[in-house]
This record gives sequence, structure tokens and C-alpha cells, in this order.
Amino acid sequence: MKIADLIRKKKLGGEHSKEEINYIIESISDERISDYQLSAWLMAVYFQGMTEEESFHFTESVIESGDIVNLGELTDKTIDICTTGGVGDKATITTIPLLVAAGVPILKLLGRGLGHTGGTIDKLESVPGFNTRLAIPDMINQLQVCNCAISSQVQSITPVNRTLQALKYLTATEDSMSLIASSVVSKKVATGAGNIIIDVKYGSGVLTKTLEDAIKLSNLIIRLGKRFNKSITTIITSMDEPLGRAVGNTIEVIEAIEFLKGNLANSDLAELVYETCAVALLQLKRYDSKEQAIEYLKELVSSGAALEKCREIVHKHRGNVDVIDNYDKFNLPRHKIRCKADTDGFVQRIDAYKIAYACKLLGAVRDRKNEEIDKSVGIFLNKKTGEAVTAGDTLFTIYINNLKELDKIKKYCYDAYTVSNEQVQPKSVVYKIIRNE
Repeated sequence: MKIADLIRKKKLGGEHSKEEINYIIESISDERISDYQLSAWLMAVYFQGMTEEESFHFTESVIESGDIVNLGELTDKTIDICTTGGVGDKATITTIPLLVAAGVPILKLLGRGLGHTGGTIDKLESVPGFNTRLAIPDMINQLQVCNCAISSQVQSITPVNRTLQALKYLTATEDSMSLIASSVVSKKVATGAGNIIIDVKYGSGVLTKTLEDAIKLSNLIIRLGKRFNKSITTIITSMDEPLGRAVGNTIEVIEAIEFLKGNLANSDLAELVYETCAVALLQLKRYDSKEQAIEYLKELVSSGAALEKCREIVHKHRGNVDVIDNYDKFNLPRHKIRCKADTDGFVQRIDAYKIAYACKLLGAVRDRKNEEIDKSVGIFLNKKTGEAVTAGDTLFTIYINNLKELDKIKKYCYDAYTVSNEQVQPKSVVYKIIRNE
């Protein structure tokens, strides 16, 4: 077999056999395929797509390229929750302590941010000392001891995914539906959890721009999961504007802690977290109705049980627990710049992509996988959609260290806001839940 022939075949719309896909994955693993050849193949897949059979064999081969975690008797009890990306999306780090407080084992193998969306590992590592580098035996042991293990991508689990992820971003092929589904499912299957919940986002702030594509992606993910005997539920949610008010790393962790303290009960973040956790409890057959599950989850927050579990998780990962009660213990930026509204009215919309790009200029996200980022910076949205604005009110706050790009950052943020005389009601974040029937 020759890589050039396989590129040509896919370029012309041909369907790869299982053997051809295995050859491509083995060539990535053995570094026999050059970056320019792999880039050409990715572009061919982007334009021609993959059949469901190709997607299955591709996912299977990616899984088999590395180790697979065996959770033993914990497999069917363990939940793995992930998202397809987002702006201000701190839902994962908020759901983890809440579900663990509910007695649900959580295993999380997480990635770093790449492009304009933040990574959950970057957020967690903004907690001083928080260790996200666990080997597989350590993850399993910690899961058994305290029902929770969080780690950055283990080198031996789906190793080719890292190469693919970096090249997809650099070649603008990261929004290929087949490749997104394969990446998500391969990592979830390899980490061993029997129950998987995936937040599939759509809108200006993510790769999947339309609701229709989000539904297609959800169905593909579920069908792929079924072929690996995994129970997958997808939650389709909007990312036309940032989730919550904080966008960055440290300030998103602070917002997550505020939720666990019971201070954000009526927020869009609360809606998504309670819906996601309720789906998890229903999938585990712990409750018969979503309403009962949400009532129980709210009790875990109001009683302080979820916050206490957050302390335990931070402690187990060797993080500084003091940050939970004293935010000054975080590494905070030198400047906090409040930017004022210049007109009266109501916020109609906040463009998630423009806020994300402003964060990129701040240095909060990376373009290349090994690039260092500034976890202390970010943007806080003082006003959200539907809220009244008076000229002179703080519209948003920029947390910044280097003032060099400040004017450009301000412009992107101001451009993200649409303010007019008409008051609108914020839309529900959650559009639809699709279960594996």
C-alpha cells in the first residue's frame, strides 16, 4: 500500500477498507507518514467525508493504537462527561464534584485548549499545585478510593489522536463531522467508562455552527458508541454566546466554585449543569424523572455537600484547597479593566466567537499544542443577554497582564455586544437530549 494512493482514493470519493484505514493509523503511529501527506488525507476526508463503516473502522483503529483502561466492576457504574468545546464552558469542572457528591464515580481524561476554545485541563491547572498527570494505575486507584480521577491525556491512550488533533487545527479540517465523532468516541471508549454523556454544542463559538449539524453529529456519535457497546447520551446545547459570565481559565474556576456555593442558582450555567447531572442519574437508573433528579442535585448544592466534595477532589490532586474560600490565593492578573456601556438599552446578543478571540489576544488560549498560555487572564461579562444596560454601567471586565493589545481586545468585546431598546428573553441553553435507544 502507498499513502499517495490512499490520498487519491479518498480525494476521488472512494471508501477505504478496514485494512487501508489500519495502514493509515499504523503509519501515523510509526511516523511513516509525513505531516504533508497526512494533511492532504485530512483535507480529502474533510471534503469527501467518511461512510459510517469507515468511521467505525477508523475509530476502532485509533483505539487500538494505544492502551485501553479496564475499570473492572466499576465500568457500568462510572460516568464520563465531555463536551465538543465551547467559550466559557466550565460545565465539566462544575458537574464533576456535584456527581461525585451524588455517589457517582467519575473518570475524566481531559485535553488542553487549542484554537479559540479553552481546555478543561488548563482551567484545573490554574488551581495552584493541582496535579493532572496521573498514570493509568494511579487513575484507577484514585477512582476506587474517592470516586474521582482526573488526568490530562495519558500518552499511551489513543496516541494518534494528538497528532491528528494538532494537524486538523493547523489545516482547518477540525470541523469534519466524521473526524470529530471519531476523536470523541475513541477517547471515551479507551478510558473504560460504561456510561458516556456528551455535550454537543452548536453556534458561533464552536466548530458545529448549525443545529442541524449538531443533531447529525449527535446521531453519528451515538451510533458509533453503540457499535462499541457503550451507552452514550448527547445533550445538544447552544454556544451562540459564552456559557456563564467568565471566559478564561482562573476566572472560570472561580465561577464554578460560586455555583457550588449556591450563588448562581438561576444562571445558564446552573441550567446546563443540573440538566447534565440529571441525565447522568437517569442513565444510571438512580431516578425515574428528571424533576426528581434535579431536586436531589439542588439539595447537594444547598447543603454544601457538592462544595465539600470539590475540596476533597482538589486535595486528592494536591491542589491548594485554600483557593475555594480565598480567591486571592489564585494567580491573578496585574490589571482589571472595567469597560463601560455608552448607551441605554438591553443586551440582545453576545457573540461567543468575538469574546473567544479577545481571550486569544489576551493569551488565554494556544495556537500550538506545546504553547504556554496565561491562565490568569480572561473576560468577565458583567451584562448578559436580556439584562438592562444604562450608559456608564460596566458592560464587561478585562483581566489582563500585558496592555499591548488592550485597544484591539476592547474592540472585539464591544463588537461582540448588541444593545438595543427591545428587551429579549434569554433562550434555554439546552435544546435537546438524544439517548441511545
